[in-house]
Formats: sequence, C-alpha cells, structure tokens
Amino acid sequence: MKLEDIGIFVGKVDFEYEPIRRLEAKCEASTAFAPAPTVEEVSGRLRAMAAKVGANAIIEVEYNSGMSLTSWKSMKGTGLAVKKVSDDVACPFCAEKIKRNAIKCKHCGSDISHSIENKQNKTSDLPSGIGKSVDHIEPLRETNNSIWWMVGVGIIFLIFFLIQMASIN
Repeated sequence: MKLEDIGIFVGKVDFEYEPIRRLEAKCEASTAFAPAPTVEEVSGRLRAMAAKVGANAIIEVEYNSGMSLTSWKSMKGTGLAVKKVSDDVACPFCAEKIKRNAIKCKHCGSDISHSIENKQNKTSDLPSGIGKSVDHIEPLRETNNSIWWMVGVGIIFLIFFLIQMASIN
C-alpha cells in the first residue's frame, strides 16, 4: 500500500473500522527563519506512522499549531490509526464475495438476509468501530525535532574548547 492511499479523516466517519493505535506526529521549524510546518507535512508523517502499524486510514485527525519548547513554529497532528472493514463479505453458502448489505447472493442465488440478520443481532450491541479499545495503549509518537541533537553537539564542542583553553594556560 502506498502512503497516499492511507485515508485521513477529520472527525467521525461513517464506515466500520477496527482501531489499531493512537498516533501523534509533531513537525517543527528548525530555525526561526525556516517556514512553519504545513498540514501536508504532518499528514505525511501520520501516514508513515499508520503504515508502520498496518493501518489503512486515520480517523478523528486534529491539527494544532503554535509554539513548543524547542521551536517558535510547531504543528502537532493526532489521530486514530484504523483498519477499514471491507464492504465485501463472503457469501455464507458459496463463499463468493458479495456486498455486505446484499439480501441475495448474485453468484448462487441464495437468500442471505436471514444469515446476515443473525450475525447483526450478535454484534448490534457494539457501536461501529468499537470492537476493542486502544485508549489504554500509549500513543505512537514521532517528531522531527533535531534541535536537541544540535544542542548536544554544541555542548560537547564547548566542553572540548574549555578543556583546550585550560590546558593552554
């Protein structure tokens, strides 16, 4: 699956899904003169994270921009990585693919409305998309924050410089 094929949906959706994991992606400008991160950058990072966990959609996506501890320009995107439930199901009589809402199988002609009603009665207690909860799992987080790496290297060079200066005297 290509990253572009992973759907991003802001808010609630009208399709059935299986939740996988919450995602948090943060993009920050590397300097005060760099351009602010865009929704497209954050969406790309969310899609890459969703692909890692095997999701084919991200729902309930929210974007928040502002400042962070390490950057004046920051954007954070959050969402729930999900696996969309297919619109096609196997016919209970001939196992050919048919639409989930079909009443009669187009391949074998069997009346499947009773078979599907029995399955729906068993699962009708659960709202769409609620088969398991992922709220107790720590969200998968990713950031492009390289500033701490640069600060660490700067501190090492400063210490090296101070040691050199002390050895000269």
